Amino acid sequence: MANTALRVAELDFDTIKVNLKQYLRSQAEFTDYDFDGSGMSVLLDILAYNTHYMGYYLNMISNEMFLDTSQIRQSTISHAKLINYFPESAHGALAKVNITVTPGDAEDQVTDIITLDKYTNFLGADIDGVNHNFVTLYSNTASKTSGSFSFANVVLKQGEVVTRQYLMDFATNQYRRFNIPSANVDLDTLTITVQASSTDTGAEAYILADDITELTGNSKVFFVEEDVDQTYTFYFGDNYIGKKPNDGSIIIATYLDTDGSVANNISTFALADAIADEYTNNVSITTVTTSYSGTEKETIEQIKYRAPYFYTAQNRAVTKLDYETLITRDYNNIDAVSVWGGEENDPPVYGKVYMSLKTSGNYALTNLEKENIVNTLVRNRNVVTVTPEIVDPVYVYLLLSGQVTYNPSLTNRTSGEIDALIDAAVSDYSTNNLNRFDSVFRLSKLQSTIEASEPAITGSDIDIYAQRRIEITTGQTKTYEIDFDMPLRKGDFLNKLYTFPQVTVNDASGISRNIFFEEVPNSFTGVDSIEITNPGLNYTSAPTVTITGDGTGATATATVINGKLRTIEVTNKGIDYTRAIVSLTGGEGSQATARAVLEARNGTLRTYYFNTAGQKVILNSEAGTINYDTGRITLDALSVTAVVANDLYDTNILTINVIPENDIIRPLRNRIITIDETISTHNTIDVVAET
Repeated sequence: MANTALRVAELDFDTIKVNLKQYLRSQAEFTDYDFDGSGMSVLLDILAYNTHYMGYYLNMISNEMFLDTSQIRQSTISHAKLINYFPESAHGALAKVNITVTPGDAEDQVTDIITLDKYTNFLGADIDGVNHNFVTLYSNTASKTSGSFSFANVVLKQGEVVTRQYLMDFATNQYRRFNIPSANVDLDTLTITVQASSTDTGAEAYILADDITELTGNSKVFFVEEDVDQTYTFYFGDNYIGKKPNDGSIIIATYLDTDGSVANNISTFALADAIADEYTNNVSITTVTTSYSGTEKETIEQIKYRAPYFYTAQNRAVTKLDYETLITRDYNNIDAVSVWGGEENDPPVYGKVYMSLKTSGNYALTNLEKENIVNTLVRNRNVVTVTPEIVDPVYVYLLLSGQVTYNPSLTNRTSGEIDALIDAAVSDYSTNNLNRFDSVFRLSKLQSTIEASEPAITGSDIDIYAQRRIEITTGQTKTYEIDFDMPLRKGDFLNKLYTFPQVTVNDASGISRNIFFEEVPNSFTGVDSIEITNPGLNYTSAPTVTITGDGTGATATATVINGKLRTIEVTNKGIDYTRAIVSLTGGEGSQATARAVLEARNGTLRTYYFNTAGQKVILNSEAGTINYDTGRITLDALSVTAVVANDLYDTNILTINVIPENDIIRPLRNRIITIDETISTHNTIDVVAET
């Protein structure tokens, strides 16, 4: 029997053991040996396990050698470090408050100026009643006015202040490295000061190194690394790249230990320290900005995605991708970024770059963050001749309605259980396909996801509405323009534009009416305008304009200047026109001709209310316009005294709901398509059993 070569290509345990048996059986010494029923089988198991383990470990080692395939956090961080990328730490939530201090009877009534010290502690309570510590980031000074001290727009940051001291001892720490024993350090708040000795109290501030190419031997900087246990180590230079503190120096590190994202959306704050070491009573705290932007440290997947782009950007903002990379790297709370040049804007604005940013748990950035990004992040890195500008995301909410049919004989689930599966399928589709600037909504894909949620589902018929939310300014007359930036479908008797909730306006008699908006039926089938194709000559008066066709009601008047036709103004657009002919008679002139331009894709909005008998009453028959091609809706000269309170939307919010022309909605600049799952009326899909 010829010897069989040992196969070494397979790495799973069973195949390795079979290969070993086949190899040994090919040897003359083991031709008749029973490997399965002998002690040799145990030895073969050991050999197979050893080979399998070695193959597995070598495979893991090879994976950890590359950024794309690494699975261990420390490996990922090490590879990112080679391309000058340092992962973001956790960040404490920010909030802005106004503080008023009124000295009590037992407190100092004489002092005219007080200081709210840096790191003054406050407690913020979240919706579950859990207290999170916040501190002031800066000192604030206020003068007494009308018996009180007022601190406006005080910035609070979540975290506990920690101060640690270290001894620079070259004998035991020649690499000048010091560990911060916390995985939740907010590195944005880390400050390092170096005191010459225990007796010399003079201290020098060191800053976190940013660009190594700008450092000299005298640069007072420090460097930070993340350790294996996800804590941090900071270290100093060697007098060639960064200044090295002297032996015996005292190193003082101060930072915030943060709770990350769990402290977002806090709106109630209470003072935990005395202000100016004196005032604790009669302190009023009013929230200006609810806490936001608290985040966890970057995940492995985020590091893998961002590091290569950051390396490509080289810390400058030139291309769109550079802006996206720098912003998402420095602001870990930003989920998505859209950047477009001014030439792509509508209307075009040259010399600008526009950015729209979506934050975690917040639909729009606060003005504080916008200013910070533009002033400290972008302007220091972008092209000098280009002006950056941040615009808010435009949210288009999708409302789903319709029905799903199922075969009861194919499932044991009730219609209610199937309805829960459908809700989960809609949520999965939204999470995986929407909520980003590059999102594309496809109705067919949504229906496929719904139908795949339960084998007994036999079909689905889903309709969608697109919704925009606008904030109404009460007490003044204002024109509102709402851009859907997509073709819209003309409404019919059952399915058409609608608004919610009602808004209160005064009619011509000054009586308050709670009104809705709707499309005027057939408002888009009239004559929109009349173009003069030949002005004619010798007219002494305006000719009579007659409009004929398959519609009714259209009228117009002409004007004549110097014997020629100058304009023709439509005085009544009429309805139901698919063709229209313009005839000109009289005026004693000749040769003038004109043609009608049908509305086709433009409609009119009107307002209505219900009287005490429940009858629908039209209040304003020309309250606005709708362009079905562009999706622009205009509410003309709207004077609202109040927005009717409701449980679905925030105060003074009016929703405009329309039907998209197409079942595919594509991304556009700062538009984000989403499904608001917190509002039950946005998903009204009925589950119907087939009979």
